[in-house]
Amino acid sequence: MSAAALVTGCSSGIGLRVVHTLARHGYRVHAGVRSPERAPELHRMAADGLDVHVLRLDVTDAGSVAEAVAAAAPLDVLVNNAGIGMFGAMEALPEPDLRRLFDTNFFGPLQVIRAALPGMRARGRGVIVNIGSVDACLPGRPMTWSYAASKHALGVASEGLAVEVEPFGVRVRQLDPGFFATSILDNRRRRESGSLREEGPYAPFREAMEAAVAAAVAGAGDPQDVADAVLEAITDGRAFPVRRLVGIDAVQAVAEESGRTEEESVATWKQSIGLAESPR
Repeated sequence: MSAAALVTGCSSGIGLRVVHTLARHGYRVHAGVRSPERAPELHRMAADGLDVHVLRLDVTDAGSVAEAVAAAAPLDVLVNNAGIGMFGAMEALPEPDLRRLFDTNFFGPLQVIRAALPGMRARGRGVIVNIGSVDACLPGRPMTWSYAASKHALGVASEGLAVEVEPFGVRVRQLDPGFFATSILDNRRRRESGSLREEGPYAPFREAMEAAVAAAVAGAGDPQDVADAVLEAITDGRAFPVRRLVGIDAVQAVAEESGRTEEESVATWKQSIGLAESPR
């Protein structure tokens, strides 16, 4: 029987590429999406003969998680890809939005891991791959700090989990990609009651950050690079190191930050997005 993988957040972008890549390499892939009826490309893969099974999975819903993991069991591989982005100044960001962000990017993956781990432990094998972000490896920035914080939290959890489960034959990896051509910019747009909320005095920061992210996404790499990194993380057999940067831009960004003081880091960042001084 083929090794079984469960991938979350598969309707587009990186998740869709991961499903296709794993299926092409002989895995039985269970593709978790919140709305299966809105995932035509996944259904097309199955119709084309790939071993792809589309599951309804909302990582923020405990019942949905339990049902999906049970349907996909026994699991050999779990890829936590589901996530959302968000812009917002700390003073202006509504708490429900922030909680939704952490429920999706941090507590959601943990919930899926907790559901999948007992079976992996019992069988003495398994691989968990968490998709983080280069933001988890860099200083916090205005407007994107909430997204970065959720990925920082996931990274620390991945490192701790790796040590906890290594004696049971389970490996954990976190991949921290830079910018890739996905819908992350749209997903980052914070919405309140269906419309973008003004940031008031923080508007210059928001405009600068949105422009910077849009420019980075426009010149971004192919999401297939991340999918290939996922396959490598699954198959390379190593328990450590847990973390890996994916993408030249990610590697360069982390290298450039190395050795900078906090003041130098902030000054360089402001210059890079055209803010000579902090808005007042």
